[in-house]
Amino acid sequence: MDYTFFAIACYIVMRAFRQIFEEYREKTWFKIIYKIIAVATCYAGLAAILVWFFQIRLLGFDFKS
Repeated sequence: MDYTFFAIACYIVMRAFRQIFEEYREKTWFKIIYKIIAVATCYAGLAAILVWFFQIRLLGFDFKS
């Protein structure tokens, strides 16, 4: 469950970043940071799916049975 909550938290951070810095949308630093956050969110989502189905630890959280 830790993976799922981490993936959801990453998505919330990604959406909040975009809303908070909306006026800087055309700046280069915004695009770079937003892409970094998006990649981390995709990785967290993939890790959550893999741990759910295959019990593969990718983020380091302990399994709780």
